[in-house]
Amino acid sequence: MNNMGQMGLALGYVDVSIFVSLTSIWGFFGRILSGWVSEHFIRKAGTPRPIWNAASQILMAVGYVFMAMAFPGSLYIGSVVVGICYGVRLAVTVPTASELFGLKYYGLIYNILILNLPLGSFLFSGLLAGLLYDSQATPTAGGGNTCIGAHCYRLVFVVMAIACVVGFGLDVLLAIKTKALYTKIHASRKSKKTAATS
Repeated sequence: MNNMGQMGLALGYVDVSIFVSLTSIWGFFGRILSGWVSEHFIRKAGTPRPIWNAASQILMAVGYVFMAMAFPGSLYIGSVVVGICYGVRLAVTVPTASELFGLKYYGLIYNILILNLPLGSFLFSGLLAGLLYDSQATPTAGGGNTCIGAHCYRLVFVVMAIACVVGFGLDVLLAIKTKALYTKIHASRKSKKTAATS
């Protein structure tokens, strides 16, 4: 999100604020939808919450591939898809942490979890995107660098897509490891519902 404006300029868009807005707006809808969907499937079938993170990782990788291809309109599609998946990650990770580790040290655990925001921003946006952009850019008369074209960020999107595929594998592993826990949560909720109705 930090580089969406510069990416839009590199691809020749005049109004680049739309891409940040699309990512933010669809991130909101991703949070709302994934919170509801993950709760529904825990109640109905005991589906481990990390499955939704895994699904969002694959979808996010597709969004990054769209951005890397730089078809006309692909930055719009990629912004929406990545925004939705970003929202899913935020909404699903927080309750997953409470279910896996409990609430005793939840404040500490939550803050460790959200450390990914500044750390990821620094590593992927500041270092990776900056270095790769600079390697593609040409010096300007004012002493800066500029890059116009799809090649400016293509490698960044490819690396991000690969990172998402790795994340997908880790989320699937976590879902497998926590299946028994989510089966217990499902059984517990089912028995409470049965007790409440009788």
